[in-house]
Amino acid sequence: MSTRSGMSSSLVFLKDVKPVKPIVLLSFLDNSAIGVMTLKYIIENMKMSQFAHVSSPFIPPVTVFVAGKLRHPFRFYTDPQSKYCVILSDIPVDPDGYYEISNVIADWLKQIDPQFVVNIDGFPVEKIIDGQRIFGVGDKNAINILRNNKIPLAQSALITGMGGAIMNECILRSLPLMSLLAVTMEDIPDPGAVLATVDALNSIFGMKVETAPLKETTSKYHEEMKRIIQDYSRLQSGDKRPDSMYA
Repeated sequence: MSTRSGMSSSLVFLKDVKPVKPIVLLSFLDNSAIGVMTLKYIIENMKMSQFAHVSSPFIPPVTVFVAGKLRHPFRFYTDPQSKYCVILSDIPVDPDGYYEISNVIADWLKQIDPQFVVNIDGFPVEKIIDGQRIFGVGDKNAINILRNNKIPLAQSALITGMGGAIMNECILRSLPLMSLLAVTMEDIPDPGAVLATVDALNSIFGMKVETAPLKETTSKYHEEMKRIIQDYSRLQSGDKRPDSMYA
């Protein structure tokens, strides 16, 4: 079964899933991998299953191996109660297809009447200064929710790529919107940004995603980064015998 909007792109449904007013989380590999990393963690932790994918000539002909299975790169997931939906893509989409694919997805979102459509993206920086890891933007209702959960509003934000295209189409269809921007280090895997995003989602939507494994990973990551910085400082000061970074 598939849905089309008079275009060459469509949603292909693998099972009959009828979510009712779900929270829809989406992220794509455009500016940062943090959003996709976060959603993959949520999928695994909440035991979500795939129920659809996007068929489109604007998606590169790539198959990905995920969770022990060969899968389409642009997938839709839901939890057993169909309270949450996740939309993600493991590969970048051809920008020429943003308009067409976003229309197909937004038409389906309109049908299921979501509580919120939440775009998750990373905000890469060279250095994290004040420790604040999450900022938010959204419509009037979303702004109130963000403030109630003590999540700072971004002073300005430019949401680009597939996520931005879908949000534009959701605006045209008067769907409730929010975007969470996770501050993350440039070009470095950053489990702290994933943890901050999951914490924010748990707070806002009561998702109850387990964070203990993320906290452990983040702690180890910070310890390793601290050691690397110390080794680098020793080298800069003339000590040519740093501890091995690969021990």
